[in-house]
Amino acid sequence: MTSHGEFAAHRRDGDDVIKILAGRHPAGVPSVAAAQDLGIAGMITYLSTLRAAAVILPDGLEVISDRPLTVRHRWVPGPVLLDHARVDPSRFVDAVIEVAGWVRALDGTDARVDTNLANFCLNADGVVLVDVLPPLIPSRRPEASSLFDVLFSALCFETPVILDALIGYATRALLHAEANLASDRRADLERQLSPGIDHSTDVFPASWFRSRAIVALRALNGDVEQTSVDDYFALTSVRAFRDLPEAARVDRVRQVNRLLRGES
Repeated sequence: MTSHGEFAAHRRDGDDVIKILAGRHPAGVPSVAAAQDLGIAGMITYLSTLRAAAVILPDGLEVISDRPLTVRHRWVPGPVLLDHARVDPSRFVDAVIEVAGWVRALDGTDARVDTNLANFCLNADGVVLVDVLPPLIPSRRPEASSLFDVLFSALCFETPVILDALIGYATRALLHAEANLASDRRADLERQLSPGIDHSTDVFPASWFRSRAIVALRALNGDVEQTSVDDYFALTSVRAFRDLPEAARVDRVRQVNRLLRGES
């Protein structure tokens, strides 16, 4: 879940948008190469899998090139989902729950979606996934060669981690929107966390994303200060972790594990 636009170059073409898979994928060259090697037929199959799971895609979405991988679709005029937390918090919660449903529906398939909240728009018909690059295909999951690879790969391909990360980011967005949600709406969000998983405090990276979601939900309930949430999200930031040398990543994992165990 990285910043909008990092995976692909975007440009308007009249009423259309053209998106090209760029080489700046934070997971590195192997992930970009796996996506580029998919080809047009493979990308079409990926999109068909998304549609079969009831994922709403933009009108007119088509693959127009495979070198580099390029798609075109009609411009979606609705607001970016991330921004809607400030506009209509309850509608925002409904949209996040819809995205979580897509994540679950895709769990038994060879496709995943990047649940970065900036990858979705809202229009009159509901939530629309507007960014399908890079295609996230579990069978093409690159082998991890660093702790960052382990973290990012889990975020891309492991359904429990994806769900926990989604709820963590969504709840934090509501905190920054100073949303006054009813208790039943907070409970609705909490129910989207991955169920039936043993997230022990030392299981990296699952423990990071589950704990982020829990601390944000507690803050939304008024049990934790928002500054504590911001500090913890900064400590466990995917982007910051990517920029650390490997030895510092090892230290960061140890630091977070100590914190989760209640040690100083």
